[in-house]
Amino acid sequence: MSIIKTHDVTLYGGNDVDIILRPLCDEHLPLLYKWGGDPEVVYWSDTGNVNDFDEESVRSIYGSVSQNGLCFLAEIDQYPIGNFWLQKMNISEVSALYPGLDVRRIEAEIGEKEHWGRGIGTEIVHMLIDYAFYGENVDVLHCFSADYNLRSQKTLLKQGFVLCGEEVVENSLRAKKEYHYRLTRQEFIQRRRVVVPTEKRFIFPIADLQLSQLYISEGKLRLVREWFDPNKTDSFDPIPVRNFNGKILMTNGHTRTVAAHLAGWDSVPVYWDEDELDMRAYAMDVKWCDEEGIRSPIDLAGRVVPHKDYERLWRKRCMEMVLEG
Repeated sequence: MSIIKTHDVTLYGGNDVDIILRPLCDEHLPLLYKWGGDPEVVYWSDTGNVNDFDEESVRSIYGSVSQNGLCFLAEIDQYPIGNFWLQKMNISEVSALYPGLDVRRIEAEIGEKEHWGRGIGTEIVHMLIDYAFYGENVDVLHCFSADYNLRSQKTLLKQGFVLCGEEVVENSLRAKKEYHYRLTRQEFIQRRRVVVPTEKRFIFPIADLQLSQLYISEGKLRLVREWFDPNKTDSFDPIPVRNFNGKILMTNGHTRTVAAHLAGWDSVPVYWDEDELDMRAYAMDVKWCDEEGIRSPIDLAGRVVPHKDYERLWRKRCMEMVLEG
């Protein structure tokens, strides 16, 4: 009988390095024993009253947490470096603050110390936040950080969390206080909105936009519909575009463009994307779209998939393209 309850979600991300979050399972227990037995790792990942965890304690912790959460092994360039959880809130006093809402927490442990201080934890937390709201339709993320763990606090604030409380910690070897941080779905949506001055916008036909994406995440589309008002063109987040081989290429914004098409719009506001981009990658994206006969956002509207499938079908494919290149 398995100790760790596993799942079927794999997440892909990373900027300067390739990050894969794989389902944690029993075959990863030796790594968990190693990290749980290292007092320096435990110092940063646990605020309790022990310096390290024996193998029985590790089995008990992960066997329990995995029953009500998604536990991931984090890999950097195919090398395991830690584990992360997206867990249902297990503290009744916190759940009571959000009656009737789906509340989760994120926990993080980077066990390979050479990867500390590189910003990798921040990128992984970003991936888990995205999956929480896009893939799990969570209402609130409520996370905790010990008073001495400034890296954790900075990571949460950088991802849009707000400080919402603190409490005195008793019987801890390390922490005197624990801070509470919150990120609601509405706050998450607002951080993903795009603000562009009116004078930089212009209107362009949806059917004439060149795609650079093969699939739409159902979760992303659901969240776009929470703010999108078909009757208010001026409140629509415009689409970034580039001139590319004689066509107007979308460099982002495929989800909201599909939402506009499904609402009956023929055109959308766009603006010229002046960011530094890897146009070789976009050229491959366009090639993929041409090969699969996906010519415009109108075609893309028929390729809406669950977010966990979007991770596999699109984000994994893009990561593999970079590796091959």
